[in-house]
Amino acid sequence: MTLPPYGLCLPCKYRRCRDGDTVEISVLGADRIWAIRLIDCWAPDRNEPGFKEAKAFAEEVLQDADHLSVYVPAPRDTRNLLANLTFDRVPGWLFVGTEDTLNAMMVHAGHATEEKRRGDR
Repeated sequence: MTLPPYGLCLPCKYRRCRDGDTVEISVLGADRIWAIRLIDCWAPDRNEPGFKEAKAFAEEVLQDADHLSVYVPAPRDTRNLLANLTFDRVPGWLFVGTEDTLNAMMVHAGHATEEKRRGDR
């Protein structure tokens, strides 16, 4: 039997997009807003070509979504989950429905790359 990767998967509600690879969500039943940095998704930053298109694509997908859930991977030593924070963002995958992730949709639509580009944070 193969064990699933460590992590946390919860249903969530879309709040807003900061850009094409950072989305603000709230976990259902909670008031706190979390910024999720999409893993394996590097969209253009503000003032770069394609920024507006990437952000608009993400907004359109999320506004039309019937079901969203966020999966946040955790280290095996789960005593310090917040060690994964990058700036004020939590790295994760945002599932749209049951199979697709916004992370992959952004890449497949050409609005992001899977790997960090030179000069990206």
